Amino acid sequence: MSGRHLFKFVFCSLIIFMSSSLYAEGEVVGKSSPLPLRLEPTAISYAEMNTDMPPWPEEDILSGVSEHRYKTLYSGDIDVSIYEAKPMKLRLRDFPVDEFVTVISGRLILTADGGSPQHFEAGESVMVPKGFTGTWEMQGNFREMVVIINKAFRE
Repeated sequence: MSGRHLFKFVFCSLIIFMSSSLYAEGEVVGKSSPLPLRLEPTAISYAEMNTDMPPWPEEDILSGVSEHRYKTLYSGDIDVSIYEAKPMKLRLRDFPVDEFVTVISGRLILTADGGSPQHFEAGESVMVPKGFTGTWEMQGNFREMVVIINKAFRE
């Protein structure tokens, strides 16, 4: 092998080695590669959920008890959480965020002031807009998956 061929071989080998060392199973070393996240809201038991959520204010509880838990599944530009509550009916005024909800179990009844009740069963979704005023009733073994824009929640 001539000196020129040897140089090309070593140079190409070095480039390939350096390039391959930057990647580890699809990820750039030092950078996180975005991967899909499977959300399994029924796989988390109530006991595994966080209990540090404060109770709803007494003046907002129309019926039931303020006992609930949550588990954040993802936090980035959006937050995705599981929320579970004992049966309860709340009075909400000027809801602070846009919130996308999918009912996992139980039943959700939303009634905007001056409007008719809207019923949501397991598997159904609803978009609750910022500023919503009305009642929020959770029936049965209620669990929902909630998606909000992270920035909006922290303002």
